Amino acid sequence: MDINAIVQAISTVGFPIAACCIMFWYLQKEQEAHKVEMNTVTEALNKNTLALTELKDLLSLMTGYGGKNDASRESK
Repeated sequence: MDINAIVQAISTVGFPIAACCIMFWYLQKEQEAHKVEMNTVTEALNKNTLALTELKDLLSLMTGYGGKNDASRESK
């Protein structure tokens, strides 16, 4: 193979290969960032679930009802 054929091959496929490598790197960085974001969202959701459970328990104590299926609610 002569030099011109090698240069032609690199210029023909070199850019697509470089673009694929750059896109792969970018995708990996985005996946890492998304994982961190989702961990943050999961933590916030767990805290909100705990807060809502505590709020429900507090309201149950204040009203004297155990919840939707409480039999004492129907008799009153």
